[in-house]
Amino acid sequence: METQDFVAIDFETMTPELTSACAIGLVRVHNGVISQKFYSLIKPIPDSRTERNTHVHGLTDEMVADAPTFSELFPLLKSFIEDLPIVCHNSSTDINIFRSCMEYYGLTGIDLSHYVDTLELYGKGLKACCEENGIQLVNHHDALADAEACAKLYLCYQGHLAKDLAHYDLKEVMANKEARKYDHDTLMPLSEEDVENKDTIFFQKKVVITGIFCAYPDRDELGSILKSFGADINTTISGKTNIVIVGEGAGPSKLKKIEELNSKGKNIRLIYEKELCEIMNEITKH
Repeated sequence: METQDFVAIDFETMTPELTSACAIGLVRVHNGVISQKFYSLIKPIPDSRTERNTHVHGLTDEMVADAPTFSELFPLLKSFIEDLPIVCHNSSTDINIFRSCMEYYGLTGIDLSHYVDTLELYGKGLKACCEENGIQLVNHHDALADAEACAKLYLCYQGHLAKDLAHYDLKEVMANKEARKYDHDTLMPLSEEDVENKDTIFFQKKVVITGIFCAYPDRDELGSILKSFGADINTTISGKTNIVIVGEGAGPSKLKKIEELNSKGKNIRLIYEKELCEIMNEITKH
């Protein structure tokens, strides 16, 4: 099963019992782009085990004593996951923790049979998988960090995320002028008759791209795609600019210029990566 819409999950437990969930991380992915994150401590269901997993994740009984119970969090979890497939790294742990906690409280409404296990796909631990795929895992065994890493691993597996841009120093990338260059042809707009699909928001619009993007790490490639839809790719913001595609680390001077122009009556549209991916997905459907 391959899908660009899913929710990656990770649990941490206080004891070896599956019902002792003490933290949860959820990462929602839409059209291959991380769109929402959620993290919460959980007050564990009591058990008789004396062992503690504090040495693994750093959480203590005192830290989770006043946290919401799994039952109290459940309506939020249900609205976050909806009917999307779940992705985790080691279903025998995470799915069974989810199932055990739901059964303990008599809860229903989340389909746990529809999941993808990245451990089965890769055959290695989360840390090793991240290292091999250039994904930064800063805080292993933090539920949200692990859930996000799992989400990116599944996107890598599907070919939607070649490298995690967070793995690189953002200032370094932005300082590298070569990484921001366009081929000469990209900056030469197509004639109207050469544009096969004129039914997009980019047709005959002056478009500026600023920042870097997970889905389109090569700016020239993104510029070429937009050019094929009839966009006139520009490198500077002006009163004639119609659309600005905004990525991570977008130039503050460009954003300030847009704000100034729009305050004077211009109507420059800002499109961030999540919306860009949604627009691209809609275009490719037709």
